[in-house]
Amino acid sequence: MASMIPEAIPLDRLLSRLRPVMPDAVERADRALGTVLTGICQSSWPEIAWQASSLTNTGYPVEFSWSSRDASVRWVAEVAGPEVSGYGKIALALQILHGFEGHSSCFSHLLPQPSQPLRFGAWIGGRHDGRHDRYKLYLDAANDSVAKQFLPPGVLHSVPSRTIWRMLGMDANQATIELYGRLAKPEVWEMERLMVHCGFSPDPVMDFSLRLTGRPRDDFLLPGTAGISLTVRDGLLLAAGFFVHSGPLIGNTNAVSTRIRELARHHGWNTDIYDAMLGSDPPENKPGRHGMIGFGVAADSKPWMQVGLRP
Repeated sequence: MASMIPEAIPLDRLLSRLRPVMPDAVERADRALGTVLTGICQSSWPEIAWQASSLTNTGYPVEFSWSSRDASVRWVAEVAGPEVSGYGKIALALQILHGFEGHSSCFSHLLPQPSQPLRFGAWIGGRHDGRHDRYKLYLDAANDSVAKQFLPPGVLHSVPSRTIWRMLGMDANQATIELYGRLAKPEVWEMERLMVHCGFSPDPVMDFSLRLTGRPRDDFLLPGTAGISLTVRDGLLLAAGFFVHSGPLIGNTNAVSTRIRELARHHGWNTDIYDAMLGSDPPENKPGRHGMIGFGVAADSKPWMQVGLRP
């Protein structure tokens, strides 16, 4: 961002580490983030604007991620400071997306009603590879009826009834919808049933859970509260997965990074982008830099992993 704002220094450092790995993609990500974060930089509450987001464990308004699915620079960001309401953030996010050439902002049929309480409103996500830029709108799911709009009946009925749907992720041309839910103590048999109804083998997920937790599996796929993610296009399931907070599950930054690299070596995934984002600086005296770890299976039956990382 080439910003003189002190709070943006960690962001600029992360982008600098990534430039040798993907120079063109980083330049385009830098420009896009400069646009999306204008509301944060110009917040009327500058003393807390960079530490008030629910996006990360420290309140920082940007999170990057590494995914085994492709070589790209991925990020999600707030569009405004905490003085702006959730509905104000939705309106601003749609305006920003409309300004990115070739991307529509016609999401009106998916927007929550003004009477519905919101947790965060909207975030914008970007993905930049060697040649292309793709953007997403992450939208607060104000009620649990959203799943009925997109999931086939067999899949919908196999989702545990205690699941609370929290967020939608939509690419800017609205071709693909991602649903994110929260689930307390997902049991193995429940997740096996869900994967089968999605049309996927549950075996890769069960193996990944075992390797991620580092302990024998009992009746639960993951301890405590976890998340579900389902990706749909035209009524067809493209991917299904689960996600969990990395810190409580694994430990500090070093412990999490060790486990990620072990999993990547096992599956033959390249971690150059992850290594550059993480850097080699000593851990700060703050909560761990990793956010959620997600894992699952895509329609091609290949397992995938994704991990969030704050600057």
